[in-house]
Amino acid sequence: MQHNLKTICLSGGIATGKSTCVKIIQRLLPGCVIFDADTCVRDLYLEDEIQKELTSRFGCEVVLPNGEINKEALRNLAFADTSSRQELEDVFHPRVREECLALLRKTTKNKSSRLFVADIPLLFEKGFDFGQSANLLVATSGQTQIERLKNRNAWCDTTVQAVISAQMPLGKKMILADSIFWNEGSVEMLEKQCRRYFSSCGLI
Repeated sequence: MQHNLKTICLSGGIATGKSTCVKIIQRLLPGCVIFDADTCVRDLYLEDEIQKELTSRFGCEVVLPNGEINKEALRNLAFADTSSRQELEDVFHPRVREECLALLRKTTKNKSSRLFVADIPLLFEKGFDFGQSANLLVATSGQTQIERLKNRNAWCDTTVQAVISAQMPLGKKMILADSIFWNEGSVEMLEKQCRRYFSSCGLI
């Protein structure tokens, strides 16, 4: 019997509800394989090679007294300076891509799942083409995005604007996406959209 694996990329702006969407997909399609780019980056921070490269590029000010990388200091650098953000992405993006492709190869070989989802926050900013059948986007209005960021992170207006400005505008991402999940309402409304999409793909 032929094994047909559907591969998709899921993205969204910060605080648009992408993580909630992933949980819904996992609930609707048990056994689907999820690659989480954020989790991959957190794991990479622990590797000696990455720590040495970050220290070499950004200096000792990004190293905590216990020897670990100061992620907050790096984040502040990235949001304040375009060249620093590019350097940080140059360190992580190729490695994240390698890890994603490795999991995809494993999933394809195992033939145990019908769906592979790559959860990639910077999908549209950096490009992440591995032959996926669709690029999906979780989106909200700009005002909702700001309110959620403030409530979730307790950030000031300046920080919120810096974080949002560092990403591609949601309007542009909506033009580039193949399908959009509009997440202005309840979790149930988001789930209905997910169910409708994956039903149209023949997966539900």
